[in-house]
Amino acid sequence: MKKAFFISIVSLTFIFGFTAIQSADNCDKKTLTASCKKRLEDYKYDSQKFTKINYKNKAQQLEVEVPVFIGEKYRLVFNTSALPKGIVVSVYTKDKESKKRDAIYSTKDLKSGEKEFTFDAPRARKMFVDYDVPSDSTNQQLSGCMVFMIGYK
Repeated sequence: MKKAFFISIVSLTFIFGFTAIQSADNCDKKTLTASCKKRLEDYKYDSQKFTKINYKNKAQQLEVEVPVFIGEKYRLVFNTSALPKGIVVSVYTKDKESKKRDAIYSTKDLKSGEKEFTFDAPRARKMFVDYDVPSDSTNQQLSGCMVFMIGYK
């Protein structure tokens, strides 16, 4: 009897604990994706990148490579509405290891309340999207996610 009671208490603890962890995460991929697709407008959908971000005690920089075709116009749409703290999104012509990379877009100077960004990219061979994630000084184990979608003409 005691063993069955103990097993049921442990099971309920895991079930409720796991549910709380899932509900604290506000990453609804379908909603974020639908919001980005609306902003592509007359561009054709090419691909998307869904990134889960876990804040740490020190700042991080995450990078995503975007291969593109020469001669096409591209639009990048970013949705950061599922992140607890703002991050800076930057687009570069070369990867972060390169000394000769140029920034072609950054959200650093935009309004802090904006959660969706659209960038019409110049013609390039490759683009590198960097996420500058600030440190979590509150030790609340913050996490979230973001989507960026690519369209072409």
